[in-house]
Amino acid sequence: MTSTATKRDADFIPVEFLIVGASIAGLSSAIALRRAGHKVTVFDMTNPFEATPIDAGCRLPPNSTKMYYRWGMEERLHTCSVKSTGTLFAQYDSGSVVGAHEWQDDVLEETGGDFLLIHYTDIRRILAECAEEHGATLRYGAEHQVARITAHRSRPSVMLASGEVVRADVVVGADGYLLAGWFTRAWMMEAHGQEDTKTPTGMQMFNVIVREADIVHQVEDKEFLEKMRTSGKVITWYGSKYGAFGYPVAATTGEPAFTLYVYAPLEGEGDGFHAWKSSRDALLHSIKDADPRLVQLAQHATDVSAIPVVDHPMLEDWVHPDGRVICIGEAAHPTPVGSIYAFGMSTGDAAVLGRLFTHLHRHEQIDSFLSAVQEIRESRVENVMKASAGNIFAVSLPPGMAEARDRQLAERAEKGIRGLAGGQTSEQMMETIESVFGYDPEDEADNWWVEWGLMQERAQRWAISDAVPEVEVEEAEVVS
Repeated sequence: MTSTATKRDADFIPVEFLIVGASIAGLSSAIALRRAGHKVTVFDMTNPFEATPIDAGCRLPPNSTKMYYRWGMEERLHTCSVKSTGTLFAQYDSGSVVGAHEWQDDVLEETGGDFLLIHYTDIRRILAECAEEHGATLRYGAEHQVARITAHRSRPSVMLASGEVVRADVVVGADGYLLAGWFTRAWMMEAHGQEDTKTPTGMQMFNVIVREADIVHQVEDKEFLEKMRTSGKVITWYGSKYGAFGYPVAATTGEPAFTLYVYAPLEGEGDGFHAWKSSRDALLHSIKDADPRLVQLAQHATDVSAIPVVDHPMLEDWVHPDGRVICIGEAAHPTPVGSIYAFGMSTGDAAVLGRLFTHLHRHEQIDSFLSAVQEIRESRVENVMKASAGNIFAVSLPPGMAEARDRQLAERAEKGIRGLAGGQTSEQMMETIESVFGYDPEDEADNWWVEWGLMQERAQRWAISDAVPEVEVEEAEVVS
């Protein structure tokens, strides 16, 4: 790994962090904080080097890969991922392709990263390896599951399922919200008196892996299959109340595979809020009226999970009122399942946290830095979520809107327009991509330090100097 440590202030002091959850946010934070020079321990009930219960493929946007490249993971990521070259838009029922978008090299160069398609097991494993190589301690297994967190003004603590109590200077809650048993988010909301106004949408997303070897002789449209295998494009099927994404990944065994995200109405499985292991039959029932090629892919699904699509509120306060516990990533600001923005938001939180703590030289700064994480990231997350609200569920449009989208994409295809957003010029599209994917969270943390952090430090030092009483020295009596 060719990564180097982050440049620190000369009077830097290291402190101890405990991270609850070996998630993308948790492991990315471990790397960023170790690069800054702090002691880090990560706790999780699952092994970060192995598959999770709802594993499948995921899409790493440029604002995530940019950070990971900077932290020394570029070669490792390229070894087990597929570089996305764009998106094809197809009708859900017929499969007719009515539009396309292609990533241009110069556009990606502006963002500083790549758009990668990768298995979740692989990205989590790479982050775990990198965290350990940087010196973080990873403690995983049932006995290392965090059962309780105690906030404190100077030494917060966690109690593990084994009964062991571990104390540190800061606790970071990065255990998300999807899987039952992960609790930091609910605990933080209760502490601040925030109501968990989660709202079921009546939709679910099937998370599916299909091995290429199982379908290469089964899918009748060989040209379509070859396009999925070699083009690096995400196929998007969209329709009324139904939709899907499909793209190539490398299976955890190293063999080629495909990931499918299939959106369909929720029909009574699970508790309506948490993910569960589903079945191929349930998947096929949900897509019985879909493009026959999508159905043929689904007929050979080997791993099928289902996740309810629920609207979750952002945390109003990310830091515990009793001190030095912070929530980040999906625990602080849940994104809709399958969202392309989830990874970028989690990586950004981690990068800001690590960068701010390179400037630590007094323990009294800890509270200010934790508050600054929310100050820097909250508006950014809100803006991206608002900007993405119109396209995250573009695959499952309400009746009437799907037909309008068909006409819009068909007209653009006839005119040779190959962009993501109708009506935008190339210059406007570049600005949109740069604002979302070209954003650099470490730069934002540096800007905060220059504009506010240094000012706070100067004010603190002046206050200390003003508080020191002047000592009058009496002139000694001279005895003759």
